[in-house]
Amino acid sequence: MTRGNASLRFGGFARRAGLALAAAALAWQHGCSSQPSSIAPLAWEKVAGPGPNGSVLGLDSPGTFDEVGNFTISAFKDGATYRLYYGGADVGDCPGINNSHWRIGLATSDDGLHWTRVKGSKTGGSIVDNGTTFDSYLTYRPFVLKDGSLYRMWYNGSTKPFNDCHAPAGQSPLANDRRIGYAESPDGLNWTKKNDGPGEGGSVLALGPTGSFDAQQVGYVWVIKDTNDYKMYYSANDATNTWRVALAISTDGRTWTKKPGKLSRTPAVLDLGSAGQFDAACAYQPSVVKESDTLYRMWYRGCEAPSPLGGPSGGTIGYAESNDGITWIKMNGGGPNGAAVGKGVAPQFDSGGLTTPSVFLDGDLWKMYYAGFDTKGQFLTGLAQASRR
Repeated sequence: MTRGNASLRFGGFARRAGLALAAAALAWQHGCSSQPSSIAPLAWEKVAGPGPNGSVLGLDSPGTFDEVGNFTISAFKDGATYRLYYGGADVGDCPGINNSHWRIGLATSDDGLHWTRVKGSKTGGSIVDNGTTFDSYLTYRPFVLKDGSLYRMWYNGSTKPFNDCHAPAGQSPLANDRRIGYAESPDGLNWTKKNDGPGEGGSVLALGPTGSFDAQQVGYVWVIKDTNDYKMYYSANDATNTWRVALAISTDGRTWTKKPGKLSRTPAVLDLGSAGQFDAACAYQPSVVKESDTLYRMWYRGCEAPSPLGGPSGGTIGYAESNDGITWIKMNGGGPNGAAVGKGVAPQFDSGGLTTPSVFLDGDLWKMYYAGFDTKGQFLTGLAQASRR
């Protein structure tokens, strides 16, 4: 369980991947979800930023859309400029971000560490506001793909607050109706929603049938353009509020066909880990990089146990590999309990857990931007790096 070298030779990886997949199919029958390898994992190191408690992006001023927290991020390098798209929370009438409205913002940087917010024309300086259908309360978790001259964005939308402290007794306070929205932009700043899909309110994906692994919610998307097709890795949520990673494929980036995985006990492409593993309760929020024709890499959020209210809690970042983008093998990430990146220690901004990794290659460095939260529920953005080797 120690794979991670980013410069594997194609033939060597193909041979090892074939062995790993064969071994994984056998091991899955015995309840194991990852396989050993002789290659050392990437050595991730957190980079202390200029924000509060080591974060790279702090809070904005009162009256802005992100004065309470920034969360659920997507980052990439666009020419010489780093772009960070993120969800921001305003002041609600419950503690922290629980009853906040969330909207989407943008920050840019010349060095990837020091960020400047780019004020949008929407509420509180946001660039994408709440809508009137499936995204009327929460509009967040942007994933942005620069596709030629067009910027494409997929995002989470919900009609309910994240965790409603005013929920009636006996009713779950958690939002349970997340859907995937879509928008386009010519410049990465000014966005137009294009919600004409088959899901609720024109959202991108329809839910699965009753009893399926994506029957309750879909969201937390990552999209790659893979030769002539687009692959959408989306987070699928069932009636027990359990999250996994699923796959849909498109030829145009607009019309999607769900594609089942091969090794999972469900149609997911990445399932939960076994009891006691860092991802036994959730495995979702994927970040996927196709490094070569035979090496796809995925980083994802794992939860060891559900929260008292159900759904995910805490969070560390796990790692998996694939040679086709469909069949994924979990690998030892080199961190705590096999994760790639673990939570910090108090009072660091990520001492409570990590979410939404966003990974890309920047020269000889892998960069992972992620949202972290402390033990008081404050959400901010951080950075970890690893040598490509």
